[in-house]
Amino acid sequence: MQPYKLAIVGLGPKGLYALEHLLARLQHSDEDKEIEIHLFEKTGVFGAGEIYHPDQPDYLLMNYPNRNINAWSGEKPKPAVPKALSFVKWLYKYKNRPTENLEDEFASRKTVGEYLMYCFGQLVSFQNKSVTIAKHTATVIDIERIGQGLELTFNDNGGRNVLRVQQVLLTTGHSSCRKSTKYGYDDSSSTSKSNFVPYVYPVQKKLCKIDEHATIGIKGLGLTFIDTVLAITEGRGGKFINTNSESLMYVPSGNEPRKIYAFSRSGLPMIPRNGTEGKMYYLPKYFTYDNIRNRAGISKKINFNEHILPLYIAEVQYRYYSILFHQHNLNFYPYEKISQLNKQVDSFHERYPDAYRLDCRDLFKPKSFDAEQSELDALAYMRYTLKEARIGSASSAFMAAAMTWGRLSDTFNTFYSFGKMTADSQSVFDHKYRSQLNRISYGPPVENMAKIIALVETGLVDLNYAKNPEVKEVGNRWKLSNSHTNPVEVDILIDARIPTFRSPDDWSPLLKNMQDNGLVRPFRNNDTSTYEVGCPEINRQGKAIGKNGSVVHQIGIYGTPTEGMVYDNDSLSRTRNNFASRWSANVLENSWAMEYN
Repeated sequence: MQPYKLAIVGLGPKGLYALEHLLARLQHSDEDKEIEIHLFEKTGVFGAGEIYHPDQPDYLLMNYPNRNINAWSGEKPKPAVPKALSFVKWLYKYKNRPTENLEDEFASRKTVGEYLMYCFGQLVSFQNKSVTIAKHTATVIDIERIGQGLELTFNDNGGRNVLRVQQVLLTTGHSSCRKSTKYGYDDSSSTSKSNFVPYVYPVQKKLCKIDEHATIGIKGLGLTFIDTVLAITEGRGGKFINTNSESLMYVPSGNEPRKIYAFSRSGLPMIPRNGTEGKMYYLPKYFTYDNIRNRAGISKKINFNEHILPLYIAEVQYRYYSILFHQHNLNFYPYEKISQLNKQVDSFHERYPDAYRLDCRDLFKPKSFDAEQSELDALAYMRYTLKEARIGSASSAFMAAAMTWGRLSDTFNTFYSFGKMTADSQSVFDHKYRSQLNRISYGPPVENMAKIIALVETGLVDLNYAKNPEVKEVGNRWKLSNSHTNPVEVDILIDARIPTFRSPDDWSPLLKNMQDNGLVRPFRNNDTSTYEVGCPEINRQGKAIGKNGSVVHQIGIYGTPTEGMVYDNDSLSRTRNNFASRWSANVLENSWAMEYN
């Protein structure tokens, strides 16, 4: 009898997780059906993929503390391998790292990649006579339905090959999206513009040709911006020196670009975090499943502004004033009614009129919560947020407020996923609130923000054009201009943003070919209006929805490509939106059914 064949396309972390759970199920199964597992990873770095490739600099840090990284889910069945080490235990055993504070540190992505590759190595050494694992360092470019199965077309060593399988899981991560087509660049072209870098990873390859005399413009002020700036400063031999005041001083090497102009739509950098954020369990007081459902009614779709936002504001208020009341030796009570919460706040400010009165909108502005004041300039705001981040949300009222969304996102995901929000609300959230909440909730380690501040203080990084400048190509250079500063020209423009789905136009060639073949379709949230989310549509088991609306049972999708169907996939979490477990169970069911039919 022929073996049951399946493929996992993309063997970064999510593909690794799916493989792990499948092998665990097979290990504890009484069936001995032959299974042939084909793994496709274009980088050849199985387990780590492109983002966690071990061949990258040590200064590129995670924004996810060590304690949260674990390739093994903890769910049943138990792992098929004996050495199922968490990242922290692996660091202690194989990197000789001391245990003190190890859980709360931020590792380099390089080190995380080494761990993921170690876990993959453990899995492929899995001894089960009925399982065969084949690795392909190749790019899958097409999937078609052939009878009851699927045919994959892939490029391998310059040649084109095909493989027929019964099931496929797509875990293609950010490569599911085409890179930026803005500013006249199309990554499907065989040529690129020498004055434009559409995607910075791997930094040692994409940024190495930037001349030390060049002036640079960087679009984006998020995590990728930090990686980019460090790559063309510290990565070129510059040094950060500790001073006596907890700050850093940058000592240039002379190989840096002449000037770096950084900007984004909001003009605001991310709020940094220390490694203890999110460590303690937090039970929301107002932003709960029952409260959201009660506001919406049992059968109604969720309206973000009516049903979600007021409870988020109440939760922010509760967390902020809990700290502030404690600092004044007062008790703050989480009364069930928000009106009673507000009465406590009013009484507090009558007693302490000089204390800053929380306005949640100020979280999205460059403002200090120390007192009522005008907005801060970019450098002052960065210094303020770094100071508060070092204190942490257990003692800083500002950080308690800023970190709130990260403690609520699991509950929010329940109401966001699979079109439970109205079409208009999902559109408003995706285009107005998502990036703002990410900026205040999922920022970089304090260490990296201290480095950026040092670079601004030296004048190497310039934030005078930070807020949404006009960008025009002028000859082979770029002109940045705004209403309050003279225009400046830069030699090279770098897009330091991670590509995301806005429409099927952003899909990779693989997804576009699958769409042409009727195997996937874009998700549209329909009610009184229609919102085209941009991602492929899946059902609650992670199965693709085809052109005619039917479930394509042979194709599962997991991870980044499902962002929009579900919320917040861009992490190493094993439990968040875990379609891997459902997929592995389905593989076994289908292989058994095939054997007995």
